[in-house]
Amino acid sequence: MSNTSKTIYLDAGHGGRDPGAVSAGRRESDDNLRLASVLRRDLQRQGLTVIMARESDVDMSLSSRTDQANSARADLFISLHRNAFTNSAANGAEIWVFTRPTAAETGLACEIMERLAEVGVQSNRGVKMGNFHVLRESRMPAVLIELGFITNTRDNELFDENLNAYSSAIVRGICAALGLEYAENEKPRDVMYRIQVGAFRVRENAENFLETVRGMGLEAFMVASEEPVNR
Repeated sequence: MSNTSKTIYLDAGHGGRDPGAVSAGRRESDDNLRLASVLRRDLQRQGLTVIMARESDVDMSLSSRTDQANSARADLFISLHRNAFTNSAANGAEIWVFTRPTAAETGLACEIMERLAEVGVQSNRGVKMGNFHVLRESRMPAVLIELGFITNTRDNELFDENLNAYSSAIVRGICAALGLEYAENEKPRDVMYRIQVGAFRVRENAENFLETVRGMGLEAFMVASEEPVNR
């Protein structure tokens, strides 16, 4: 079965009037959306179809998220969060599944957690069970990822430094859980964009304009081309 036949529902937790956990001006809802945006890109690169619960800082009820995922018949429900605690020493990543998890949910959580740990987390808090709405009401395997504590300075540094690596780890875990081959992405090629700002029929005019542009501190060169003369 091809990757394009699989649909992943990405739930960036909180949003709008519900910022989630807040610490030193940093909002969980913003971090969740940052990760979701990168994750969507990486999942699509694998040929997977992605549905985003939200793409901006908007209000969205829990029921509307699960209703949307269920209506779309998504194959997986991935909910993204940051943890918080009154003691700023608390740290690490953990993944939650429903209190009566299926083998598919447990397998998905373990695959993702293993790869996040390989990237590097302060502590691996493992897979836990909880009666959260998005886990209980989703009709497909669902996991809730708590990617570090927003109340811990080092966890925040790791989140920012490893955002792309964490996204790749989650994608690898998803592919492994679905039995799909993970395709390594090619390194982007360097691209040069050239902008033409003038075209002259008289060479002297072209040379004068070239000197003007160079005098502005801009790199410029002249190319001569022949064009058919209208008769």
